[in-house]
Amino acid sequence: MTRRIGHRGARGHVAENTLASFERAIELGCDEIETDVWLIDRGLIVSHDPPERSATLTLAEALDACAGRVALNVEVKAMRDEAIAYSAGARVASTIAERRADAYVSSFWWPALEGAREHAAVVGRAYIYASYAEVEVLVARARAAGLWALHPNQTYVTQDLVARAHAAGLQVNAWTANEPADIAALIAAGVDGICSDFPERVPKG
Repeated sequence: MTRRIGHRGARGHVAENTLASFERAIELGCDEIETDVWLIDRGLIVSHDPPERSATLTLAEALDACAGRVALNVEVKAMRDEAIAYSAGARVASTIAERRADAYVSSFWWPALEGAREHAAVVGRAYIYASYAEVEVLVARARAAGLWALHPNQTYVTQDLVARAHAAGLQVNAWTANEPADIAALIAAGVDGICSDFPERVPKG
């Protein structure tokens, strides 16, 4: 069964990365919600872009809202700084582990995934990408890093990628697919999960 993943909650219906958006995603039967988190001086703050002062939702509050209801895919964000990315990954993973939350870390930043592994190895990790990558090299690096999943932009999903990832014990969750034809193509390719602004469009069962 393909996992129905709500993008920043259900951003096609409600303002993204808000508790209201998370609630809507749960109402729409999501198996998982994707959200974005930054490490700043105020702590771990939920926001797609670098947080403004008006951004107040914390990772802890997001985890509490999802606890016992839906899994949370926490994308670790950072700007131009590998050390900050590492620290953010470490803090996010540690928070998830301390709460024993049904959640995992994902990131475009390899240092964030490294920080997560070194500080809370029990927490799952996934690498996000949106550019061409040599499949064999990517899968090998993901296995060496102990990841559980790859998160490619839908443009880079192929049956070969999915087959090689599955053979290596990795799942493949694609983003962000909103059109029914794109969703159908991803399912045909064999992906494990699809992240969508309109998660109800991802069939279940």
